[in-house]
Amino acid sequence: MRAIDSIGIVLAGGKSSRMGRDKSFLSLKSQKFFLLESYKKLKFLCKSVRVSIREDQREEYSKHIENNFLVSDSIPDLEGPLQGIFSSFLPFRNDPNIRHFLVLAVDLPYMRIKTLARLCTKKGSLGAGVFYQTEEGIEPLCGLYSSEYLGFLFQEFEKGALNSFSPQILIQRGNPSLLDIPEAEKSSFINLNSPEDLKAPKS
Repeated sequence: MRAIDSIGIVLAGGKSSRMGRDKSFLSLKSQKFFLLESYKKLKFLCKSVRVSIREDQREEYSKHIENNFLVSDSIPDLEGPLQGIFSSFLPFRNDPNIRHFLVLAVDLPYMRIKTLARLCTKKGSLGAGVFYQTEEGIEPLCGLYSSEYLGFLFQEFEKGALNSFSPQILIQRGNPSLLDIPEAEKSSFINLNSPEDLKAPKS
């Protein structure tokens, strides 16, 4: 069942420099493009979905996703995932009906809908939102961000008071709810960054 108070964000604006081509248009056996798979998973869970891109990607992406649902990076002097998260959040900043943003990086093609859905079942929690705890720390690129906390972070950014642009660090500061990843779902978090990763067997 879709959450009417949540917007999905597919983060697709990375430069894919290690892969050598846009990861959104890669695919695994029996799957559509990473872009379409990620969009479909979030659409299953959220009222609406936005795809965060660089403006130079728009022409190609609009062949696959309606233009209205593409959000170009729009914030000067900001790079990385926070650019895409903020740019997608801002159109809904003053909408009291939107309380959460379910974020998914486009290069997590093994992500399961049930892994995403578990985040949404815990959304009554306060603070930064609901995230998985991995061996490397909090996973910021598959998480449920609270609109309230994103609003606070953006205000801090506008004031020049945001002294880190790392989503992982910023989430940690916001008293998030953290979930453990079930053993059977750990492969959902395999991140594909290079041609070698594509060839490697799923562990």
